Amino acid sequence: MSIIIDILLAILTVYLALQSLLVHRLTQNVFLFFAFGLALALAWVRLGAVDVAITEAAIASGFLGVLFLDALRDFSDTSSKKWDDLELVRNSLHSKNPKSLFLPRLALVLGLLLFLFISLEAIWKIPDGGGLTAAAEAMLPESGVEHPVTAVLLNFRAYDTWLEIGVILLGLLAVFTVGGIKIYRKPQAITHDPLLRQVILFSTPILFLFGAFILYFGKSGPGGAFQAAVLWGAIGILLYLGGKPIFTVIPRWLLRLILTIGLGFFLLLGFLIIASGGALFEYPPAYAGILILIVETLAAISIAAALTAIFANLNQMTEEPKESNQPIE
Repeated sequence: MSIIIDILLAILTVYLALQSLLVHRLTQNVFLFFAFGLALALAWVRLGAVDVAITEAAIASGFLGVLFLDALRDFSDTSSKKWDDLELVRNSLHSKNPKSLFLPRLALVLGLLLFLFISLEAIWKIPDGGGLTAAAEAMLPESGVEHPVTAVLLNFRAYDTWLEIGVILLGLLAVFTVGGIKIYRKPQAITHDPLLRQVILFSTPILFLFGAFILYFGKSGPGGAFQAAVLWGAIGILLYLGGKPIFTVIPRWLLRLILTIGLGFFLLLGFLIIASGGALFEYPPAYAGILILIVETLAAISIAAALTAIFANLNQMTEEPKESNQPIE
């Protein structure tokens, strides 16, 4: 019965991924992406990686979901004339070259088949002991943590996590490139919303404490920097929506430091370890636990700031300028 559930979940995940890429309507695309993220989170749960499942559900279906819904709101305000122009462009492209989509579709099918064969080969070669599970558990005493997923992400393959932090920072830099680095404006339309104010007062301390708990608990159970960062980033987004953008009250140099300290300290620590005679991100067993906690804390702060900045900048870029004699705050 378990293998049947896994097979159905795998088929559902691939189907939702393809549908979210091929569907033409934006609304359908967004909600199919939500469903794909949740299915992928369930797949990680089935694999026993609850940490990754939480991150997938929080960032893919949660944070990106907020951005996509906000984008849908902007597209829904697009005039009918602009939609007619877009339809004319798309129809003209199809009429000029009806076979223009053949090569992309062929490449997609070949890529999926190649991925399927590689996955089947990897599954076929898994030893009876469960692959690398036994090896990771055997090395736990030297990893500095008590949870195998945290040990893999922050010790055994720490460079993967370092690159993931870099990807988020690159995403923020791309947003800055498109819209420029500006002081965040207060969304005046909802600044005085009493319901939102109560939500902020109630949720902010809970999100902060729960994020800190998940960050510390990650050494012995599901949790860690990315999960805590999503909760702390939610605080920044709530404050921004409530007309209290936190980045307007701190100096620009401090903001840049907060955004880069996670990635920078991670890399600096790796170079220091190499200078002391070790390998990149190979923590000394005696100090591995405290070093991983410091790395995760700084990474969580940087990721939370980056997520907040991405939302604030995208929201700012899509706002229509209002005619007013008051200066922008």
